[in-house]
Amino acid sequence: MSRKTKIIATVGPSVFTKDKVEELLHAGVNVLRLNFSHGTHADHEKVIEWARDSDYNCAILQDIQGPKIRSCIAEEGVVLKNDSKIDIYFKNGTCTEDSLYIDNSKLLGDINSGERILIDDGSIIIRVKEVSKKKLIGVVEVGGELRSNQGIALPDTVTSLPPLTKKDIEDIKFGNDKDIDLLAVSFVRNSKDVEEVRKLVNETTKVIAKIELKSAVENLESILEVADGAMVARGDLGVQYPLEKLPLMQKQILTKTNGKGKISITATEMLQSMKTSHRPTRAEVTDVTNAIMQGSDAVMLSAETSIGDHPTLVVEYMAKICEEADKANTWTPTIETGNSIDSVPLSVAKSAVQVANDLDINYILAFTESGRTGQFLSKIKPRGRIIVFSVVEKTLRQMNIFANVTPVEISRNNTTDEMFKTADEWLISTNKVKKGDRVVIVAGTPPNKEASTNLIRVHTVGVI
Repeated sequence: MSRKTKIIATVGPSVFTKDKVEELLHAGVNVLRLNFSHGTHADHEKVIEWARDSDYNCAILQDIQGPKIRSCIAEEGVVLKNDSKIDIYFKNGTCTEDSLYIDNSKLLGDINSGERILIDDGSIIIRVKEVSKKKLIGVVEVGGELRSNQGIALPDTVTSLPPLTKKDIEDIKFGNDKDIDLLAVSFVRNSKDVEEVRKLVNETTKVIAKIELKSAVENLESILEVADGAMVARGDLGVQYPLEKLPLMQKQILTKTNGKGKISITATEMLQSMKTSHRPTRAEVTDVTNAIMQGSDAVMLSAETSIGDHPTLVVEYMAKICEEADKANTWTPTIETGNSIDSVPLSVAKSAVQVANDLDINYILAFTESGRTGQFLSKIKPRGRIIVFSVVEKTLRQMNIFANVTPVEISRNNTTDEMFKTADEWLISTNKVKKGDRVVIVAGTPPNKEASTNLIRVHTVGVI
């Protein structure tokens, strides 16, 4: 496979059988996303079992719902008219043309006069004019039909809501029990939100902060110090900001995330037309390509695979787009030093890439327990391919999120000579190279335990 960029696909009703999941993996999916806003634990458990039983090595991304704000039940056919006044209550009730009920009482004290309440991704916009102890009074700036349980966004408001709901906590416990590989955290506001999640999640699980709030964009630097990566969640982000600001904001988020050596994901409506169409639009193909050229490790499919008409075809198209973009990708990464970055394996990885590029070597092989070396090699973007060898199953699954990394399971090596022999046997058996070709090997020594990467070898295949 010449493709370097990884593909995340969301599992839903359209692919909810073992055979359908297998088809997605065969088409090129590297990571299966489980959206915990929908489905039951029993449903998600089935998908995990199907993935783990498959011959395809893939990672599981658990995406928890977070403190989503919604409207309450609405009368049928309620239409909010432009310039009309509306009372806003934060309790259970039935929404009418002059009364909006929102399902979270803790928000009343957070919202100030002049701030906006957006309903259904901004389809309806209400401006708050008066604040009292029991309710808000607003004016409808953009009207429309109000339906039950619609999503509410507060782009101007810093809320006091806890980062996790009771449901989120139960979902995290479930994910821990199933040893999921990656956890995406919704509606992150600051580094403290990520730290609260860290207290609950398995130590080896990678935590991805979804950047979809203004506060997250403003606090991105500190969030990346404690998170393992960031997802440009363009759905809610496009509600928080004017749409014309999204392209540059996406580039800035990806640049900062890659600069920290962290996982970078671009998501939402990447091939949205293919929910029903047999081919993407030209704009969608360009959008995906730009996300890759800006340094995305992975691109994510949501409704396209979960509820779309042609989930496998979508993945096949995405794989082709990624492959073409990877061929032409001239993006040059810049990784910062200090803070949360481990300088020793980073320096070794940089040196290995420099050696491989200078000598025109096509493969860099990393022996690792934690996957840290593979991560850094991926972020430095060598011209050649990265092969990560590990005895740790979870590490191998997690490597599926990093661009240009092929994970390979091995038996434990007790000496460096055994390590080099393992490399030779795999390279020759897979026809990657022939005897006498050179590769670059990086590893930690001694090889029989977790150790910081401290070895670089220009290795001639077949010569120990």
